[in-house]
Amino acid sequence: MVLSYFLGSIPSGLIIGKVFKNVDIRQFGSKNTGATNAVRVLGFRYGVFAFIFDSLKGALVIMIVYFINDPSLYLVSQYDINISSLYGAIAVLGHVFPIYINFKGGKAVATSAGMIFAIEPWLAVSVIIIFFIFFFATRYVSISSTIAAMSALLYFIFRVFFEFLVSHVENFNLATRIMDLVVVTLLAILILIRHKANYRRLREGTENKFVPKSKEKVV
Repeated sequence: MVLSYFLGSIPSGLIIGKVFKNVDIRQFGSKNTGATNAVRVLGFRYGVFAFIFDSLKGALVIMIVYFINDPSLYLVSQYDINISSLYGAIAVLGHVFPIYINFKGGKAVATSAGMIFAIEPWLAVSVIIIFFIFFFATRYVSISSTIAAMSALLYFIFRVFFEFLVSHVENFNLATRIMDLVVVTLLAILILIRHKANYRRLREGTENKFVPKSKEKVV
């Protein structure tokens, strides 16, 4: 858990901006360290790398734990509850509240996607597709992120109740399913809270549509 938090706290977008462009992305755009602001300030190429690294933060400890293949690292109690999603959730908290930069980080989206990819890869792919469908339709990252997060939450709700009713589902563990649902619910709430200012601007009609920084304008 401690490793997850400290890895999650690494501000990928900030580091990439400093190293490759000598730019502090906290001074521009939405002024946070997330991948979206990295794309907006640094350009698509560098922003994609920020997204990849932010996503890896949510998945890395889960991947390490599974690679070690010691069940005691992810199975707890007599019910064999798989706590892998907790590792990812702690990494998300590190991303949002990073200890290295005064607890002022990103908006939880990319790192949450990485956590989901580690435990449900096909769901993560589907959520990313949903994000881009709404992004290209609206050009609002806040709307796209919210809909993607709610889609993931609906899946985890469905996974609990549907698989509980269909008792022949292989390897079904209700306790793990409920715990994952609680984790994803809390992350969805966190994403909503982090986008509160965006929702206010959407109501006021002042939210800017996403326009990545062109190559000519990159500092």
